[in-house]
This record gives sequence, structure tokens and C-alpha cells, in this order.
Amino acid sequence: MVKYISASAMRFKTRNALSVMRYGLKALLFFCCAFLITHHALRVTCFAEVIDRVAASVDDTAITYSELREQYTAMSAAVGRAVSEEEVLNGMINSLLLLKEAKKMRLEAPSKDEQIREYIDIKIKAPIIIREEEIEAFYREHRAEFSGKEYITVRDDIERYLFELETNRQLKQHLEELRKHADIAVQLTGRE
Repeated sequence: MVKYISASAMRFKTRNALSVMRYGLKALLFFCCAFLITHHALRVTCFAEVIDRVAASVDDTAITYSELREQYTAMSAAVGRAVSEEEVLNGMINSLLLLKEAKKMRLEAPSKDEQIREYIDIKIKAPIIIREEEIEAFYREHRAEFSGKEYITVRDDIERYLFELETNRQLKQHLEELRKHADIAVQLTGRE
């Protein structure tokens, strides 16, 4: 038996078939794009390169190897002698500890270095007093080093020297105390 289909029915079936085909093509195109995007994301993730690693952390602040290398290069050029990475890293850790304390005191300055200097001036240097007896005692003990110069001509130099000596001693002591209360992790070993 031969079945005759009217032209309008044929158009309807054709339209439906085309709609299904279009939907199928759109779905196929969508899934292909999704697959390509996912595949690319997986490739990027699988072959991602570590750009920088953490050399140390102080509480919640990280020091990266690139920051360490940058500081190491600057320090070596400024000092004019060989310095170790450990020395530079310890200096960076100390700076972070002092900066954290300066922020606690709400000190403000144009740069972090100036903020640290201001903190040291207030916390360490301000309470230091060099007595006249200490200056005179130093002069008597080191008289030969002054090439026969009178006390009055070298007094200010001695005072500055003793002041700096005491500042360094107290700063070192203060940093040791800050380090005791900080969470410091150093990962210099095992580097590639």
C-alpha cells in the first residue's frame, strides 16, 4: 500500500527534522567546545610551571625566592663583598618583624624602610643614654688609638660610637625577642 503525504505534512516533517538536526548540531558544537576548553584547562593545569616558591614565611607573610634574589643582588652590590643568602634572608625576616611592630604602633612613613627607621628611633634609640663616665672610661682605655688627641676633641665621636654600639646591642636583643614570638619557617634547603 502506498501512502501519500500531503505537501504541508511533508513541510512539517522536514521542518521538524531540520529543527532536530539543528538542535543536535548545536548540542554537538556545545559539547565539542566544552571538551576543548576542559581539555585545554587540564593541559594547562597538568603542565603548569611553578613560577616562584616561598623561601621563608614570617607569621602570615611570605618571602619568595625572586624577592630573595632581588634583595641578594642589591645587597651584594651595596656591600661590595660576598654575602650569603642566609644573611640576606635573615635581614629580610628582621625587616618584616620590625615592620609588623611599626604597624602595630601605627607609624606612618613614605616607605617601609623609613617606617622601620622611625620604629627603631622610637623603640630602641630614644631610651638610650650614654653617660659622661662611660665616654671618659672609653677614652682612657683606648687613649693610644686616638693618636695623642685630647679628650675634648674626640668626645663627640666616642659618644656617637658608644651610642651606635648600644643601639646595635639592644636592636639585636629586641629582634631575638620578636623572633621568639613569631612563626618563622625557612625553606632554603632542597631548592632546585
